[in-house]
Amino acid sequence: MKQLLVFSFILFNNMSIHAQNASTVKFIRLNYENDYFTATDDYYTQGIKLESVLPAYRYSPVMWLLPQLINVQTEYGLSAVQDCFTPTSILSNAILQGDRPFAGYIYLGHYKTSADYYHKQMLKTEIDIGAIGPCAVCEQEQKAIHHLPGNSQPEGWQYQIAQAAMLNYKLRYEKAVFIDTSVDVEAVSQLNAGTVYDNALLGITMHIGKMQSYFLVNHTKAFQLYGIVQGWIEGVAYDGTMQGSLFTHNSIYPLNRSQINTFVLGDSYGICASWNRVAFEYLVTHITNEIKTGFYHGWGHVGITYYF
Repeated sequence: MKQLLVFSFILFNNMSIHAQNASTVKFIRLNYENDYFTATDDYYTQGIKLESVLPAYRYSPVMWLLPQLINVQTEYGLSAVQDCFTPTSILSNAILQGDRPFAGYIYLGHYKTSADYYHKQMLKTEIDIGAIGPCAVCEQEQKAIHHLPGNSQPEGWQYQIAQAAMLNYKLRYEKAVFIDTSVDVEAVSQLNAGTVYDNALLGITMHIGKMQSYFLVNHTKAFQLYGIVQGWIEGVAYDGTMQGSLFTHNSIYPLNRSQINTFVLGDSYGICASWNRVAFEYLVTHITNEIKTGFYHGWGHVGITYYF
C-alpha cells in the first residue's frame, strides 16, 4: 500500500488533464501473442492486438478522461484486442476442478502516451471498453485453428466465463533510474482497475543496444537494434478471466478468491529492430503461478509496426 501511495503522489504531481501537445507520429502496429512459442497450450493461450496512433484521435471525447504529463509530446491511440484463456487440458469435456476456466474477452481501447524527454519520464493512460465471454469468439477461433491436420478438437468451452460488459482503466508510469549511451533502465509502476482486472504492478525495464532515447516520442528512421529485459511483481486483487466479471456472477465455473495467488512474478526478454518506417520486436514472457494449484506459464510476443 505504501508503494501505491508513493506512485500516486509522483503521478499526480507530474501530470495535467489540460495539456494537449499532440505528437505528429502516425503508425499502425500488429501484436500477436501465443503460448505456442513456448511449446504449451494452456492458460493465456492467444492474444491479438491491432493499434493505431494518429494526432486526430486527440479529438475523441474519451481522450478527455485520460490525464497526461505537462507540456510534453503526446501520442493518441486506439486499439482493438482479443485475448483467450484455457485450462491445462483442452481435451476434457468435463470441468477440471481447481484449474483455470476457459475465458475470452474483446475490447476497444483508447490511450495516451506522454513522454518527457528532459525529465526522463513517461505516462500511459488507457480506458478499455468491451465484453468478456462468448462474444469474444475465442471458442470458434480455437476450434477453427485445431481443424488443421494433427490437432485435436478442443472440448469444454461450454463452461467458459459468462458474458458481461468490460470496463477497465489503466495508469502506467515509467521513470529513468540509469541512462548511458547504449543502456537505459526504467522503474515501472502500474495500476489497473475495472470489471475484469484489478491489480497493481511494480517492475524494472532495461534497454541495451543501438537505439534512440526511450523517452523520445518522435520516431527516427535510423537503424536501431536493441535488447529488452523486464522483471516485475504484480499484486492481484481481482481477475475476471478466472473469477468472472466483477458485477456479474452467473458463470458456470468461476474460481474463488482463495484459489488465486495474491502476488505473481514475471519476466520478459527479447529483441527489437527498426529501420526507416518499419519496426519488429520479439519477446518471451514467463509468469509464476496465477492459481495456487497451477504452474508457471510462458508465451511469445511478435510485434510489427509501420510508421507513416
